[in-house]
Amino acid sequence: MRNIVPAVPQELLPPLLQDFERLIGLDATMALVRHSGGLRIYIPTPARVTPDHPFAHEIGLDNLLKLAEVYGGEAHFQLPKAERALIQVRNARIAHAYSTHKTARELAVEYHLTERQIVRIVAEMGVSAPGDRRQATLF
Repeated sequence: MRNIVPAVPQELLPPLLQDFERLIGLDATMALVRHSGGLRIYIPTPARVTPDHPFAHEIGLDNLLKLAEVYGGEAHFQLPKAERALIQVRNARIAHAYSTHKTARELAVEYHLTERQIVRIVAEMGVSAPGDRRQATLF
């Protein structure tokens, strides 16, 4: 998994993803959602799990095996997109980056949002910039 996911309130996750989170953790669950959220998926039985399975690449072989033990071999099912949870994660990352080292402009470019949206997100999260960034660049 590439990024550590900030804590997401359980109520933002659909029931299926709450179960996944208990089985494989939040990072792996959100990686699977980013990869296949909104799509019908099939989890193979444990005997059919291989290291080259696409989900093994996304969440790790051990995590795929954990899911396979519970959900393996069931009919295809829709994996929720968990948009509210993903937005919460995005906003937490933006607030953290803003409070430590990045400007609203840099974050707007990185997240494909407007500077105004970044400022609104940061304000809603109750975060302020460390010191006066403009003043620091003068010296």
